[in-house]
Amino acid sequence: MAKLPALIQGDLQRMKKYNIFAGGTIVALLWVATMHFIDRALLDALFVTLLFVDLVSMPAILVAVSLFYEKHEGTLQAMLVSPIRYSEYVGSKVFANALSALLTLTILYAYAHFIRGFQANLILLTAAVLLASGFHTLVGLLLAYGARDFTGVLMRYMVYAFGFMIPVLIDHTGLVDSDLFTLILSACPPRAVVVLLDSSVEKL
Repeated sequence: MAKLPALIQGDLQRMKKYNIFAGGTIVALLWVATMHFIDRALLDALFVTLLFVDLVSMPAILVAVSLFYEKHEGTLQAMLVSPIRYSEYVGSKVFANALSALLTLTILYAYAHFIRGFQANLILLTAAVLLASGFHTLVGLLLAYGARDFTGVLMRYMVYAFGFMIPVLIDHTGLVDSDLFTLILSACPPRAVVVLLDSSVEKL
């Protein structure tokens, strides 16, 4: 793991160069704009929903974007012949995406807490964000593996979203009131994310 700090630094520099941090910030500001026009009574549920969508989608998509930029510039080929372990390479991606997820959390929570009076267990919320971001970074790497272009990755992600994320959203919003449906969704990784996020929000 001696080379991990250098890999993390390189990933952060590339995320800045490719405007990945800027893109994540813009998305977070869009979430803030959405919360601004929602009644306070609905804010708790909306906060969890928006953060859930961000955590299940952004890490997977952003790591795929980073991979294809690296491949286009020849950076990926150079790293593949370098004396680094796969665990170090993957670890640097997870760490870099975790920082991006924490930035999103900071923006959303700062607005919701200081402007709208939203309350949550910040330690548990941070832990949930880190776990969800790390897992879906790995999902993004898996989806990007063998894909010929970014469009192919997006198509694969759409399958993942329709198969796992959207059913969990439907259950979370109460559109389907079925214990059997909820039980089946227990096998979906995004279900664990929404459970962790829900448990971190204090019911006022």
